[in-house]
Amino acid sequence: MSREEPPRRRSALLSFRFLFSAAFGSVLMGLVAALGPPPAQLATLGCLVSVVGGLFLAYLGQEEERERRRNATVEGLSVPLALASDPDVFRVYRSLCDGLLAVARLPDGILRDAAVQKLESVAAQVAELGEGRVVFALTEGWRTVYERLLLSPALKSYRSVAWVRTKDYWQDAPGRQSTRANFEAVAHGVIVERIVILPGALWPSRAPVPEAGIYPWLAEQHGRGVRLWIVREAEISREPDLLCDTGIYGTRAVGVQEQDESSRTLKFTLDLDAQRVREAEERWNRLLLYATEFHRLPRTT
Repeated sequence: MSREEPPRRRSALLSFRFLFSAAFGSVLMGLVAALGPPPAQLATLGCLVSVVGGLFLAYLGQEEERERRRNATVEGLSVPLALASDPDVFRVYRSLCDGLLAVARLPDGILRDAAVQKLESVAAQVAELGEGRVVFALTEGWRTVYERLLLSPALKSYRSVAWVRTKDYWQDAPGRQSTRANFEAVAHGVIVERIVILPGALWPSRAPVPEAGIYPWLAEQHGRGVRLWIVREAEISREPDLLCDTGIYGTRAVGVQEQDESSRTLKFTLDLDAQRVREAEERWNRLLLYATEFHRLPRTT
């Protein structure tokens, strides 16, 4: 079966419009040159040059517009092509595109505006992700990422600051699981260091050791290989920026946890920015000046 050849594009020089215009202009110029006086000939020549120049500039403008459209088309195609090598991200991209198409088809203008407003918020979150910042709000789902980082083969050291407000700190099921992940990391050779900030209710100013409600949790960590320091919250009251739940994953990332007064997670932010990691290290070193190593405390019976 023979394949039909696509029709060849005809040259613009052979089009009726071009040939008619060229022939008409040539005849007109010939008549003016043969019959008209010199001033008329110069005026006609000037008009012809102006028209040709205008047509040429218009042609250049059209070419620039076509080039912009081609570049926009290629740029639009470059996104899915660049993502195609990552199946997981490409799958999310396809889902987002399907959702955007569905939003664009919404017949209700109010509902569509509300959806666009929500999508703008999502776009801002995606931009944060692209900058290496992941935010978990009102969820304990961040602990999955926390534990994966702790147990990743490339991690050699982990430093954390635990701002303990109540004796229930990390005592629920997710918290105990994260504590076990610390012990597992120590068993794998990770150097785990922690500074625990305690309020007066858990470590009174005249008490040699923290209260019984929190002491076993501290002693367990010390006994399982975590290098532990403790500091009274009152001692760093003049440096409020040190009051912060922080985890420093080597030089890879820093995590900041925000909690309510009942030790429930409000927000956890994981940041891969090197400058943020350096700032967290600087706060750690400042806090260490106020801290006491746990093994130097008097032993309790």
